[in-house]
Amino acid sequence: MRVAASIRAPEVNVLVARIHENIAGFGIMRYGDEDAHLDLLAVAPPYRRAGVGRQLLEWLEKCAVVAGIFSVALEVRAGNEGAQLFYKRMGYRTLVHLPGYYQGIEAALRMGRDLCRRPVDHRICCPGSKSNGVHSMDSEGRS
Repeated sequence: MRVAASIRAPEVNVLVARIHENIAGFGIMRYGDEDAHLDLLAVAPPYRRAGVGRQLLEWLEKCAVVAGIFSVALEVRAGNEGAQLFYKRMGYRTLVHLPGYYQGIEAALRMGRDLCRRPVDHRICCPGSKSNGVHSMDSEGRS
């Protein structure tokens, strides 16, 4: 239900990565007037550590920059050290610890990134920034 609502929202981009006919991952980013929020980023286990997550995140960040947005935030489970390391490598830093964030039980870390700090890969295409729709990217990073 959350993904369907995101697809219909005009201020959200939903991006799907395909490798051949398989869905390798997806990302959902919501864009505000001055900041963006990464709502979801997931990569299927067989495609992890192959650059899929990086390409998804860079594409979504590029859309933010095109829209004049230079601040991105996200939440990650406090126990998910692999995801935290990924985001740190992508330039995110921990902003705050959020106890009970997930269903009132599991803690999260809010992380953020200033997109001015590291150049975004301009080879990544971003049609229709701030547009309503689902975008698909193939294994070469093409939309």
